[in-house]
Amino acid sequence: MHLRPIISCLAVLVSTAACETSADSLIGIGGTGGGAVTQAQAAGDWSFTVRKTTTLSCSGGSLADGQVLTAHMNVLSDGTLNATTSSWQNPPTTLVRPLSGSVRLTDGFADLIFSASTGSASAMELRGTLTSTGTFAGTLTDPAPGFSPMFSAGGCEYSTAGTKA
Repeated sequence: MHLRPIISCLAVLVSTAACETSADSLIGIGGTGGGAVTQAQAAGDWSFTVRKTTTLSCSGGSLADGQVLTAHMNVLSDGTLNATTSSWQNPPTTLVRPLSGSVRLTDGFADLIFSASTGSASAMELRGTLTSTGTFAGTLTDPAPGFSPMFSAGGCEYSTAGTKA
């Protein structure tokens, strides 16, 4: 039996996993985010600016490049969002929509679901890292896995930068 190739392969896999620090891991091992945040640092009013990527087709409509989505995040002590008091808007519309998800307080990794309405099958997912200094970097995907699209019939992905008000 040839163990050398197997051991070499395992060594590469382990060393790759040890270097992996992104929120979306390459090999299924979770990343580290951007440093610890407190509940108070994660909670509050946030603005997220979106820019289309070329990952998905963005067919059938999409958010405009530079569109700013606003969100109010009521973060609980365990990092989950209080879904009854957290919300988001797509200005200039004044419609307040449900926001759910969580922020890992140990490293600032956020996974948020922007729903069209309560109980709706349409939602977007925002994944990325927020920092103790009130910034965010990540990716907004329409639709969220398991949901229908909100703005794009064929699906759309946006690089997203955010700031806390």
